[in-house]
Amino acid sequence: MATAEAVTGTVHLLGVAYREEGQFVSHCPQLGVASCGDTAEEALQNLDDALGAYLAALEETGELLRVFKERHIRVDLPSGSEPDVQMTIPKGKIVQAFEHKVKLAAGSG
Repeated sequence: MATAEAVTGTVHLLGVAYREEGQFVSHCPQLGVASCGDTAEEALQNLDDALGAYLAALEETGELLRVFKERHIRVDLPSGSEPDVQMTIPKGKIVQAFEHKVKLAAGSG
């Protein structure tokens, strides 16, 4: 039996940072992952690192697609075009988008 080749897609996640009691808190609303830091930039970088570790753990345990499906997170497969996205950022919040590559097992059909 031949093994299926993994497909790499891209998932776009949102990071939100805000000041709370002398530090900055950051979180990803789509996955419920959070972090913090002394500055907004540090909090967002720490969040990006935490997201990478969380996604790797989901991939390793085989739970990645189940979690994405439950949370309605779309995985974009390579296509070459990026959609235009516009949003309003609430006052006092700092928002950053994160892009992570995820490996999806190919269908066995």
